[in-house]
This record gives sequence, C-alpha cells and structure tokens, in this order.
Amino acid sequence: MEEENLDELTVNGTAVEVDDDGNFSHRVLLDLGENEIVVEATDLAGNTTTESVTIRAGFEAPTIENVQPSEDRHLDAGETVTISFDSVSGLDASFSIRMPLINDPSNVVELPMRETSDGHYVGYWTAISNAVAEGAQIEIRATDEFGNEVRETADGKLYINTPSDDEPTPSEPRAVIDMRHRLILARASY
Repeated sequence: MEEENLDELTVNGTAVEVDDDGNFSHRVLLDLGENEIVVEATDLAGNTTTESVTIRAGFEAPTIENVQPSEDRHLDAGETVTISFDSVSGLDASFSIRMPLINDPSNVVELPMRETSDGHYVGYWTAISNAVAEGAQIEIRATDEFGNEVRETADGKLYINTPSDDEPTPSEPRAVIDMRHRLILARASY
C-alpha cells in the first residue's frame, strides 16, 4: 500500500506511527485459526485506502495415534519393518531408530515418512548386517505447517540381528574333535 500525503494509518482500528520514509511496525496478537489484519491509510484530503490479509495461526502440536509397530519385532539382516501412524493431513513426518547405548543425539539420522492416505503416514527401515541391537526404539517426529512439533516413541522395540525367544541361543561346543578323529574336549550341559 502506498499513500502519498499520508495523514493517518491504522491496523485493525489502532492508530500506528509512520516514520519519515513511510515505514511502520505494529504487533498484532493472533488467535487460533484465521485472523484478518486490516490496514487503513487516510491522506490529508480524507481519502482512504484499505487493504487486508488473512493469516492462519496454530499454536498446538498435532496429536499422533496408532503408532506402529505396537509390539516388539525381531529382524535379521535384510528384513524390513513398517513404521506408521495416524494424525492430521499435511504433516512433515520422519522417524529415527535409537540404538541402546549407541546413539549420540547429534548423530541420529531421521528417515522420511510419506502420507499414503489422508492423515496416514508410513516409513520403512531395513536391517543391515552390521547393526545389532536389543531393544532399539523407534521415534517418530511430525511437524505441522506452523512449526509445531510432536515426537512419539513406538511401543514396539526392535531386536536387530539377535536371537528371538523362539530360537535357541548358540551354546558352547559340546565336543571338539581333532583331525585324527580324537575327542579332545567334551562338555555336558543340562
């Protein structure tokens, strides 16, 4: 808005001071949702020019529901886990795998999640052979258009390249036989 011979300027009905170069600054407290800001300039002849802009404001972080996996998962190298959650549409979402006793918070890598349907977000992680963890946590981060952020940790933990409860734990050898087929060491375990 440019107004020659400016006499008065108001923002939402409140008079605002204008410097010699025509610049002004005025704070407006925003309410949740849509806010209309109306700037009205009046010149010395009494002519008025009005411009308005609508600004949306959000102050609360979105909520995250139905975080998956909700149960512990055992993964061997090459196996993939699906990570998902439900929330409002339009979020910027990512997840990270936090390994017990390993992850320095400054070195955590976040992987992107996609909104596959309205408000449903999905990401995938595949176990690699040199990753070993008992109880790695999955942390989800979601940010809305206003910069409000929420973090949530999945109830299910990851056991990566570790034996599951169903698998027998490798034990010490019970017998060692040398090249001449002689028994060198025998152990009994009960």
